[in-house]
Amino acid sequence: MIKLTMLSSAEKVKGQGVASAYRELVNLVSEHLNDKFDLSINTFRKSDITHYHTVDFHFYLSTFFKKKRGVRVGYVHFLPETLEGSLKLPKIARAVFL
Repeated sequence: MIKLTMLSSAEKVKGQGVASAYRELVNLVSEHLNDKFDLSINTFRKSDITHYHTVDFHFYLSTFFKKKRGVRVGYVHFLPETLEGSLKLPKIARAVFL
């Protein structure tokens, strides 16, 4: 069985639709692929695949532990106009997106 870890902080900020998309993906994997994937959410266990769903600084730091993270997949989406107040980024990173 493939060890899949999904990392997301999508549910921290309400009303942007990001949490809904994330929850739908988790439900699909849990309900229809549970015989193929051993799913773990927001843990830093050793995995075959780590899926990053949101921009989050401590998730980013975990990408440097390649042996523990396995294949790293980032599927992160956000709208620049909703960035203010929803993501905590260093000023230099914010300059890139705004």
